[in-house]
Amino acid sequence: MPRIAGAEGQSEGLVLRWDSGGESRFPWFWLRDHGEDPASLDPATLQRRVDTFALDENVRGTAATILKRGAALAVTWPDSAEASRYSADFLATMAGLLPAEIAAQPGRAPRLWSARSPLPTPEPIAYAEIDAEAGPGSPGLRRCLEQLQRDGYAVIDGVPRDEETARRLFSRFGYIRETIFGGLWSLSAEMSDHDDTAYSTQYLEPHTDATYSHDAPGLQCFLCLEFDGRGGESLLVDGFALAEEMRAEQPELFQVLCEVSVPGRYIEPGVHLRTERPAFRLDPQGRLRQVSFNNYDRAPFLLAPERMRAFYRAYRDFHARIVARENWLTVPLRPGMALVFDNWRLLHGRLGYAGKRVFCGCYHNHEDYESALRSLNGGTKRTQDR
Repeated sequence: MPRIAGAEGQSEGLVLRWDSGGESRFPWFWLRDHGEDPASLDPATLQRRVDTFALDENVRGTAATILKRGAALAVTWPDSAEASRYSADFLATMAGLLPAEIAAQPGRAPRLWSARSPLPTPEPIAYAEIDAEAGPGSPGLRRCLEQLQRDGYAVIDGVPRDEETARRLFSRFGYIRETIFGGLWSLSAEMSDHDDTAYSTQYLEPHTDATYSHDAPGLQCFLCLEFDGRGGESLLVDGFALAEEMRAEQPELFQVLCEVSVPGRYIEPGVHLRTERPAFRLDPQGRLRQVSFNNYDRAPFLLAPERMRAFYRAYRDFHARIVARENWLTVPLRPGMALVFDNWRLLHGRLGYAGKRVFCGCYHNHEDYESALRSLNGGTKRTQDR
């Protein structure tokens, strides 16, 4: 971890030298506003105690002292008897030298996969491993979260085939999200509760769910309760991998899908949901944050002729990649098998089938999935080294 090797006060702020080389600059007002000491930050809740709006906008530190062999820093101020304290890790993170805890994929980068790299082999996790111990320390839950973060999905086997067990299992990933389909919902061609192609035996092209929702679900969970027939294999496609291939090969088309907001809609009696967003959403650093692609639910929209042509070219290019069978990971879910996947990263589909096939499933918010990842990686620590 970086350590502070030197500190020099200047008129506009404090310059820190790192033991690894290089410098970082911090404005005085920012430092006064971001102390990690108990007077500035509640150690129990990690909520701000300092009154930002009562501070002198021209405040300037009177002294900066390196502590704990470079692991911490103290700054004294003319308006306070208490020094503000900061850990070197915190300052290095804010300076961009360490990964921020609010990264899209907290803890580690995903392993992208497609036909151009080895497709991952589903390694089912035994339900007993997850159910054996409550809390984030469960070894099975840890494996699930690690696989979700790395590959975008996890398979769980040996799950008792009842909805109450499914509810308990899926609640381990966060609270279950209520939608127009309910919390824990059932899925079968014999049901006609909703006007959706998923309630059929047809082949479903790879897609992401809820492109009509302002905040599309982050995780999607399925448990196979019954299957007596043939076909119906679940399909997974790594949308991040294919989008990155498109960025490398067709950067102009990639950019179009980053810019054009595509509307999605869901309509049934008493329900009319609609929103719009680009197919590719990036974070401020240009990294993929979300893929949103569902031609079934795309609502009509019209652009200027040249822009419309560019959109269709880009949309067609990405579609060709996701329907290419060599990019598919096929998962034959059978009774007692559960599938959990990242709906912001992976597209999912289904082969057509014959016979009886009954699933139950649910959604989770992406922020709760990210929270679970940060908890896994130690992000719930309530206090920091001073």
